[in-house]
Amino acid sequence: MRDKDSPLPQLTAIDRMEQLFLVGREREARMFQDRLHANPIAGGILHLHGISGVGKSYLLNEFRRISVSAGATYILFDCRILPRNPRDVCLHLLNAFHYPNQDIQPAATFDDITEICVNVIRSNANGGKFVLAFDTFEAIGEAEHWLRERLLPHLVPNILVIISGRFPMQSTWLASPGWRHHISSVPLSELDYNAVQKYVQLCGMMSPTDMYQIWSRTKGHPLTLSLFVSTMLARASTQTQQQSPDESDVFAHVVAVWLQEVPEPDMRTIVEAASVLHHFNHELLNEVLGKHVTSEQFRTLTSFSFMQRVERGWLLHDLLRDAIGFEFRRRSPDYYHQLWLSSIAYFSDKIKRSSKSVMTAWENAEMLFYIGNHFIQFLLNRQSITYSLEQLHPANWAEAENYINRRQDTAKDGYVPYIDRSTNEQATYFMTAKENLSILNQIQLKALYELDPACIKLIRNEEGTVYGLLVSIPINMRTMSYLRSSPVSAAYFNQLTDAERRGLSVPAHTKSGYFVLAVDVLDYFDQSVMQASISTFITYILTAGYVVASPTANPVSEAILTGLGMDKIDEIVHSDYDGETQTPYYVMDTRGKKILPYMEKMISSFGLSFAAKTERTDVLERLSPREREVVQEVVKGGSNKEIARDLYLSEVTIKKHLSNIFEKLGIKNRVQLINLYKGAPRN
Repeated sequence: MRDKDSPLPQLTAIDRMEQLFLVGREREARMFQDRLHANPIAGGILHLHGISGVGKSYLLNEFRRISVSAGATYILFDCRILPRNPRDVCLHLLNAFHYPNQDIQPAATFDDITEICVNVIRSNANGGKFVLAFDTFEAIGEAEHWLRERLLPHLVPNILVIISGRFPMQSTWLASPGWRHHISSVPLSELDYNAVQKYVQLCGMMSPTDMYQIWSRTKGHPLTLSLFVSTMLARASTQTQQQSPDESDVFAHVVAVWLQEVPEPDMRTIVEAASVLHHFNHELLNEVLGKHVTSEQFRTLTSFSFMQRVERGWLLHDLLRDAIGFEFRRRSPDYYHQLWLSSIAYFSDKIKRSSKSVMTAWENAEMLFYIGNHFIQFLLNRQSITYSLEQLHPANWAEAENYINRRQDTAKDGYVPYIDRSTNEQATYFMTAKENLSILNQIQLKALYELDPACIKLIRNEEGTVYGLLVSIPINMRTMSYLRSSPVSAAYFNQLTDAERRGLSVPAHTKSGYFVLAVDVLDYFDQSVMQASISTFITYILTAGYVVASPTANPVSEAILTGLGMDKIDEIVHSDYDGETQTPYYVMDTRGKKILPYMEKMISSFGLSFAAKTERTDVLERLSPREREVVQEVVKGGSNKEIARDLYLSEVTIKKHLSNIFEKLGIKNRVQLINLYKGAPRN
């Protein structure tokens, strides 16, 4: 909390400029200001919601500026970078308030930690105005239930909470009269004509023709508006005569404008490396690039307008990262994959040297981010799918039942697309309506809910419609007897040894892994829905540690599960779906150090060698820092002339460096150097 006698923080010049360009959101800003200035503060929940690019984060930034001007404390959490489970989210919140982790007793239960979290937030809010904001709330995952049931009830109405996301508030919130009383919905839509006109005029574009083109192309969508106007201004500044750009090339030109901030070739190289990474910091960049990034270079990198500071480092703007990454992969695929492999090796080394801790869990998830991106693309063409998970609850029970009834009424025969891993080609599988319903028929809502309410998750699309169910049974001492006696799971868990079952039978409030009974979707023949369901499944298996699944026996299931690195267990089968078909199990065990063999297997499945990183590191350590820079440029395909230009050296000097490199490494030419760097045969 700010000391009462200290002066109010001042807005920066950037803050004042952004405030000037905030158009069409005066009503929402005034609503927030009125609640903040009430005495006492008018707490409760403001729920901002609207489609992607509608300006939610920009409005949150305005709320921050209003809070700063009012002397209020404003704490913002981006749900995209929060941990995936409630306990870790709680610890994350405590860390944000600088609560010392060592003060948490080793034997503390989750209830104890939650109570500490409530008390810490209350203490920070005591005697002042306090705003707690959550951006990109659709990414909150399982922690939503904890926030709704355990944390926020103890904070409102004394604290103003902001929840910002793409979806309207779900029924699990609105079913409660108490929450309905405290929640104020703030839907955000496209800007009207007057707001767009004001924005265009602020940008110095007064022509009626410009205004008409901008309005007709953007329809007031804030992100499209910003990109479109930026591109028009950029083209005007270069005095090109080309007409206003089509929507398809707007983003490419805006990326070019952004990168005008980065004229130096060495800084562009570093930005490209950052586009490969998820979060990054100085240490990680040094490791991935294989050369020293100076402190001055790193400060320059993080000062660019498209960089975002987060708790564990920095993020490149999402849209820019995708655009640069795409171009980078297309131009220098080998070099891109080397940086990707270096990123994985970095986190692998961290995990090897770490004890079991929250940090290790985060590093596991961070490393899996890189592999996850690759096998999602490997399984299906990448598409923009928005979905959220919601735990089954009395308030949404009817929706789950309606989904099951609808599935049973609409099941049909059809062809399911998948990737044949033996050929890496797309193929199709004919699925009958009967097989289509085989897994769904195993879902017994009442029995599973009584076993553990967290077993069943509703999968919602961007409009909030239920289009799938995820049924994942946590494995522990409470669920073991159920797993041993129920169809589909019994054959696997009964063949385990007593020692293996004891190892899995952890206390009931924890889990050793999941038995995934079902990932069911409304339409198996819709490829975008299939990808969303796979993404949902990935979210679970990559952090579960131990996963068992046994979907219907077909090439689609096998392609997906083996593509995710699960082992097919042919010697254990069941016939519970139709009484005839012998159905195998798939298992993945990444508990503790077992995650490393899993990583090696996944990396090698993409034609990359995990061991190559060690040899490449040994190679680089034999060279001077300047020689390492030359190697990096050679791997990227640069000629001597291009390398000399990028490193500000003469061609003669580059030739001398290459001669020294060849001699030190016992090779004769560039091809052998590149192969040695990549871990391939020298030829």
